[in-house]
Amino acid sequence: MGCFQSTSRKQFPGHEDPVILASQTAFSVSEVEAIFELFKSISSSVIDDGLMNKEEFQLALFKNRKKENLFANRFLYHLGIKARHGTPR
Repeated sequence: MGCFQSTSRKQFPGHEDPVILASQTAFSVSEVEAIFELFKSISSSVIDDGLMNKEEFQLALFKNRKKENLFANRFLYHLGIKARHGTPR
């Protein structure tokens, strides 16, 4: 027996009820569900951890995760994420 569960279930905060989320945005319930499915596929393309890192972001936008991209770096900078490590500033 360890300190953590080896078969942990991924939690996606804010996705508990797509109806509530849709009511707080301009998106319909089906659009919220489609966006979430797209996020899940993108966020597991490199590392299956339920988070989207810089490589996965670049791969989704530009079909290239290795090459540095000024747009991706500036976008992540404005979100408050360090470009090289994918961690909050």
